[in-house]
Amino acid sequence: ANACFDTGYWPQHFKQSISVIIPKPGKPSYDKAKSFRPIVLLNTMGKLIEKMIARRLQFESIEAGVIHPCQ
Repeated sequence: ANACFDTGYWPQHFKQSISVIIPKPGKPSYDKAKSFRPIVLLNTMGKLIEKMIARRLQFESIEAGVIHPCQ
């Protein structure tokens, strides 16, 4: 996370995702798009690093007085 944050480099495989369409339960017919729910599967390591960076940015923003601590 530190290397990504310090260098500004985000590996290409962190940006890749797989979209999956799953049927919503209990629908009488599955011939319409509204009967399905799309989900996106992301790289786990990328998600972890994104959360770490978000927490760091939140902490730094609070320390700098940019955002209120309750947000």
